[in-house]
Amino acid sequence: MIQLDNMIISPKRIVSCQRCSVISKESSQLRNLRFLPAVEMTFLEGGTMKIQITLKKKVIGLGVLAAFLPVLVMIVLVGRFQASVSQVAGKEINVLAMMNIAQIAKDVYGLCETSNDLIQQKINHDLNVAREILKQHKTVELTSQTVVWEVTNQFTKKTQQMSLPKMMVGGAWLGQNSSFSVATPVVDDVSRMVGGACTIFQRMNAAGDMLRVATNVEDMDRKRAIGTYIPALNPDGTPNAVVAAVMKGQSYRGLAYVVNAWYLTAYEPLTDNAGKVIGMLFVGEKLETVMSLRKTIMNTQVGKTGYVAILGGKGENRGKYAISKDGVRDGENIWNEKDAHGNHVIQELTTKAMASPKGEVAFHSYYWQNPGEKNARKKIAALLYFEPYDWIILAGTYEEDYLLPLNHLRSVIDRMYWEIVLIGGLILLLVAGLAIFVGNRMIRPLGLATKLAKKIAAGDIQEAKLDLAPFAGKGREDDTGILQNRDETQELLKAFQVMVGNLDALIGQVQRSGIQVTTSATEIAASARELEATVAEQAASTTEVTATSREISATAEDLVQTMDGVGSSLNQTIHMAEGGRSDLTSMESAMRGLATATTSISGKLGTINDRANKISSVVTVINKISDQTNLLSLNAAIEAEKAGEFGRGFSVVAREISRLADQTAIATQDIEHVVKEMQTSVSSGVMEMDKFADEVRRGVGTVVTISNQLGRIIDQVREHGPQFAAVKEGMHAQSVGAQQISEAMGQLAVAADQTRESLHEFKLATEQLNEAIMGLQNEVARFRISA
Repeated sequence: MIQLDNMIISPKRIVSCQRCSVISKESSQLRNLRFLPAVEMTFLEGGTMKIQITLKKKVIGLGVLAAFLPVLVMIVLVGRFQASVSQVAGKEINVLAMMNIAQIAKDVYGLCETSNDLIQQKINHDLNVAREILKQHKTVELTSQTVVWEVTNQFTKKTQQMSLPKMMVGGAWLGQNSSFSVATPVVDDVSRMVGGACTIFQRMNAAGDMLRVATNVEDMDRKRAIGTYIPALNPDGTPNAVVAAVMKGQSYRGLAYVVNAWYLTAYEPLTDNAGKVIGMLFVGEKLETVMSLRKTIMNTQVGKTGYVAILGGKGENRGKYAISKDGVRDGENIWNEKDAHGNHVIQELTTKAMASPKGEVAFHSYYWQNPGEKNARKKIAALLYFEPYDWIILAGTYEEDYLLPLNHLRSVIDRMYWEIVLIGGLILLLVAGLAIFVGNRMIRPLGLATKLAKKIAAGDIQEAKLDLAPFAGKGREDDTGILQNRDETQELLKAFQVMVGNLDALIGQVQRSGIQVTTSATEIAASARELEATVAEQAASTTEVTATSREISATAEDLVQTMDGVGSSLNQTIHMAEGGRSDLTSMESAMRGLATATTSISGKLGTINDRANKISSVVTVINKISDQTNLLSLNAAIEAEKAGEFGRGFSVVAREISRLADQTAIATQDIEHVVKEMQTSVSSGVMEMDKFADEVRRGVGTVVTISNQLGRIIDQVREHGPQFAAVKEGMHAQSVGAQQISEAMGQLAVAADQTRESLHEFKLATEQLNEAIMGLQNEVARFRISA
């Protein structure tokens, strides 16, 4: 059976499906095929080939499968058992490992608590001794006398000079003694009696900075660490816990940084008679002196290669090794260390440990590599935070240590698994040999049928009939001379005999019909080519008409838009002309009013001119009166001179009158001058106003003329409006018609293209049919049939 692009070709029939397309090159594949009785090949559209297994292989495969399934089930069950056991064992071992390291971390925590209790008892005893020694000295006070100190911040090492009051103990100044060869009161007494560290601090300022003024603590130069002070604020800006407690009048007990080392300490305030804090008293034990605890922690082993490490949790000590493996990295700050995956593992486990409730173990997994180790290994750690020492207790072990039993169990299960696989393989080989033996005995009778089928597939039908002839005489025959079936083999041979006879008749008929079909297909293909050419020409003409119609429609639309613009312009022109005529009418009224006002102003100016003339007459009269007044004052003066002492007062009046007359004369002259200028200006104004009035009257006439002309323009423009509207309607109708023609021609072009495509497909189908017939004829020609 051959399937080629939705067409199926078999020896008995040809069935045409959707597209009926069999390509000529695929016909050559028919000539190279031989039809087998138990093998069927199917070619799919994607080019893949499906081969069905022969009957012999099926029989053998069935026997092998019967043995393979139990073996496969056993292997799957063992595999599942292996996975289940590994998972359960892994979980249990992991739980045991975590319980183990958690217990070790708790044991170390308990050791720290016990050690801390013992040390705190000694510190309390030391503090009581120091307190009693101070009481023996009776007083601790600051005097008014000052002394200069060179003070150093114990954290930042920054140095400065300060002037501070002297601190007196029992009436004696403690001094500035930095040498151990010279005794210092109180602190050396405490050291001699209890052997611990002791310091007396003096308050430096209102903030509470505390200066060591007497101590038995050594600095880096093996001198007394006087002059160093504890700042009220730590370098990170947080309040110092020691200073904050003392400034509140409270004692402080805990871990504190003293000069250059960490101590387990006790501080209590020193006050004056008024109860004011003036300093503080310190006793302590250096943390490094607890050697038994340190050695116990360092010697603790977790698992096979695990260990216990101690890290600092806060402040300057954060992320710093207090106790490392074998003490190699003690004091090293590993806060920024990363594991093999780039995680800040120290920061993560520090955060987790400090966030856990007191005494509760936290767990953390990470990859770690110590100096000298080749690779990073996965590690699981139990974490506990011991607050009195600010210690993070890290009890960790490597995953490979506690997975050794699990790995051994897995290896045993793996060995059992592969033993089962080997035994199953041997059973499969034995069953396969038996299946091949039985299959050969079962399939041998079908060999003869296979040979006959091959000859039929090769087209040698005549030879196949000759091969079947010897079997025609065996068995019981029916009326047609063909063997009746006795068993499955005889039934198969009978079927081959019937098939050969049918094929002989069928192929002869196909050869005769193929010639007629070929002739008809050739004529149909020629007609299809002619029709396709005609439709192509029609489609080209339709396309040209459609393009022309679209151009006409576009031009008509442009003209319609242009006419719309012209109509809008006409309406705007009419509106603007109407506005202009209205403005001219208003202007005419305004100019007529202006002419009237001008005439009125001219009359007013004339009246002003008359008044000015009258003022001039009055001024003349005033001048005459002034002259007479001067004469009268002169006569009065003469008479006063004649009267002597009796006329002196009259003489004064005469002088004043004469002065007033002079002033009147001056003012009269000014008024006369102003009046003359006014007369000149008024006369000029009257003349100018007369000229302006004439211009206004001429302008009124011009405005009237322009207004009449605008009226005639408006009437003419309005007459053109309906004409433009009619032209626009006609252009719009033309545009619509052209658009309809364009759409119709477009539809006609689409229909023509569809028709052409259909004809083209029909032509291709006809050609493919012709090729299929030719191929069929070539294939049929290979068969040798009876004459």
